[in-house]
Amino acid sequence: MAVKNPQFGINLRKNDNQYNAGYGQYYPKAQERETISLDGLTKHMADHNSIYGDDVIGGVLKKMSSCIIELLSQGNPVKIDGLGTFMPTVEATKNGISKDELIAGKWNASTYIRGIHIRFLPEGAGDKDITSRVFKGKCALATYGVEEKIVISGTGTTQDPYIYGKRVTPLSDWIAQQNTTTNP
Repeated sequence: MAVKNPQFGINLRKNDNQYNAGYGQYYPKAQERETISLDGLTKHMADHNSIYGDDVIGGVLKKMSSCIIELLSQGNPVKIDGLGTFMPTVEATKNGISKDELIAGKWNASTYIRGIHIRFLPEGAGDKDITSRVFKGKCALATYGVEEKIVISGTGTTQDPYIYGKRVTPLSDWIAQQNTTTNP
C-alpha cells in the first residue's frame, strides 16, 4: 500500500463560537483522511520489504491488540518502545465521594465511576521522540483548503431541525471567492 500523498493535510476552519475570544478567526485542523484498519496496517507493513507476509504480521498485530486490551482492562499501562504508552484512566462522577459516604461503606465503583478511558502518551526520548512539537517536524505539512459548516437540509424548526455537513474549498479558490465578494 504505497502512500499516495505523504503530506499531512491541513484545512482551516472558522471559529463560529461567538462567546470565544477567537470568534471569527480561522484555525488549522488536520484534514480528515481514511482511517487505516488493522488489515491496512498489516498490508502497509508487509509492503515495506518485510520478510514476513500479511498473514504473519496480521497474526502478531491481532494478538498484540487483544493482549493490550486485556492488560489495560486489568489496570496495567502498556509501553511500546518507539511509540508510547497506553494507560487506563478513570472518569468519575462530578460530585465525588464524601468522607462520610466512605466511612458509611456507601462506596460503589459502578455508581461513582462513569467510564474507563484509554489515554496515549507518545514516546518522548531520542530519535523516537514523537511528542507534539517534535512530531510536527517529522510531518510534511501542506495547507489544502477552508472547511465550512453548511446546512444540508432542514428549516431550523423543531419539527425540521437543520442537518449540517461540511464543505472543503481549496484555499486558492476560497481566496478568489472572498476577493470576488468583497471587491465586486
